[in-house]
Parts: sequence; structure tokens; C-alpha cells
Amino acid sequence: MAIPNVKGVLELDVGPTKFQTRVRPDGKEVQLQAFGRTDGLEISAFLQKVTFPASAERCRDEWWPDTKKAPLQRDDLQESIVKDGIARVEFIIPDFRGVKVRQKNIHAYLGVVDLCAEVHLSKVQFKPEDEKLFDQLLSSVRLLPDQLPFVEQSQTQGGQLEPAQRYLKEGSKLYLQHDYVGAAGQYQKALDLEKQKRTLSQDYFRVLVDNLGMAYGISGNLSQAKATFEYGVTQDREYPMFYYNLACTYGEMNKMEESLAQLRLFYKYKANMIAGETLPDPLKDDSFRYFVGKAEFVKAVHEMQ
Repeated sequence: MAIPNVKGVLELDVGPTKFQTRVRPDGKEVQLQAFGRTDGLEISAFLQKVTFPASAERCRDEWWPDTKKAPLQRDDLQESIVKDGIARVEFIIPDFRGVKVRQKNIHAYLGVVDLCAEVHLSKVQFKPEDEKLFDQLLSSVRLLPDQLPFVEQSQTQGGQLEPAQRYLKEGSKLYLQHDYVGAAGQYQKALDLEKQKRTLSQDYFRVLVDNLGMAYGISGNLSQAKATFEYGVTQDREYPMFYYNLACTYGEMNKMEESLAQLRLFYKYKANMIAGETLPDPLKDDSFRYFVGKAEFVKAVHEMQ
């Protein structure tokens, strides 16, 4: 796992199962989920660039308190384990909504330089002999701050980036420098190429569309932002953030009904968000500032939520 244009990778062996990765729309975090193992071990992982000196304990101290706020009964809670350079939080959830699940959970935190990583493992109907499944996976986890992401490796080793990858990289640099007009120009070149021939992975394509649309929106080109997210929907109809960002665009246009229509689709497909990711709240988003004082809008959003 690697964040686009950021040095450092998180390695882990998820075992004989399929997995999905996704880059968060702001480009600052990459996320993974693997929920198909036959032994029932469920895996999610997060890698994020942070603004503080990272260590395993510091990353745990920064991230675990927010996770802990979830109203769950946690038996045998242990919050101070550090093993093999990994800060761990362990507990068992005995039941969920009246159903006995005996779900063992481990939140494993790693940190170095300016990178924090979390690997969350869980298994229902946990038995003592299942402990080896957790230990085996955690023994494969590595956070390598000096390792280049694959795309960067190709360039360093003399390989040629695909043109769309090159424009995506340049656009991301400008985006992080808050040069949204310049970023939009580079991102648009990448998208024009992708429309002719897809070369980007699904995760990078989602980042491209999200960032291009937001770059247009932030720089005041709402019609282009709208067109960008609409194109994204045609390519990835069950990806919820395209609908959310389209709702934001309509919000900036002061079009409440259109905005609500997109929010309904966002909530319809919310299950496709990466596990552990927090859903954005339209009632706290400045893009909907024209509507938050209207009872009709507030009522509709509450019903969706």
C-alpha cells in the first residue's frame, strides 16, 4: 500500500483472498479491505501521511481515542501493548445488537517519520486457537518509510510513466500546493487520455476524478466540476463519493432538489465506502450552507442518515 506521490509503503500479507484498495479523495490516505478469507479473519488497513513525528505509540494515541468513542461493550480491553514495534489495542465484543458474536479485535498501529498505519483485524466466534491467525498476519506487517511507491520506482529505475500517470502526478503536486487552476489543467489532460484508453487503476482513477472535480469547484468552475463528477458516475456507478461530490457541486449552485437527489444516491451506496471511513455529514459541510437553515433539507438529510 502506498499513498500517491508520497514516499513510504505499508506491506502486509492478507493471505489467500481478494482485497480492495482505495485512495481517500484528498489524496492523504490509502485504505485496504480484505473480507473474504475462509477462516473468517477480516482485515482492513490504513496508511496516512501525518503532521507530527510518527511512532507506533503516538499513532495509537492519536487515532485510538476516536475509534474508542463507538458505543460498544469491550471485554478484556488492553490498550498499552507494544510488541515487535507495533502498538496494539485488543478486546472482545461479546454481543452486537443482542446477538452473541464474541468478536476478537486487534487494532495494530505503526508509525515512522511522517507516516502512520493501522491494521484492524477481527474474527467472530473467536476461540483461543484462533490467536495464531492474528499473530501470523501481524508478523507480515512492515512500514517502510524509505521505500518508493511502485509508480515512483518505475521512474527511478528508468521505466517510463504512462502519460496519464505523469499528468496525475503533476496535478497532485499542484493540488497540494493549492494551485487548483494549474492542477485542473494537468488532471484534465490525464482524464482526456483515460477516456481514450484506461491505464490507471481503479483507485487512481477515482482520485483523478475526485481531485479534478474539486479543483474545478474550488476555482469556481462549477459547470466543469459537475461534468467531471457526472462522467465519474458513468464509469463507477456504485462509488458513493462521486454522488456526494456532485451533491456538493449542486449545493454550491444553490440547487437544493438536485443536491438532495445526489445525496440519496450517496447514502444508497454508502456500504461501498471503505470499512472504518467516516461518512461526511452534509449538515456540517460548507457546500450546503444555503440549505442548512431550511427545515426541508435538514429533515431530508436526517431521514437519509
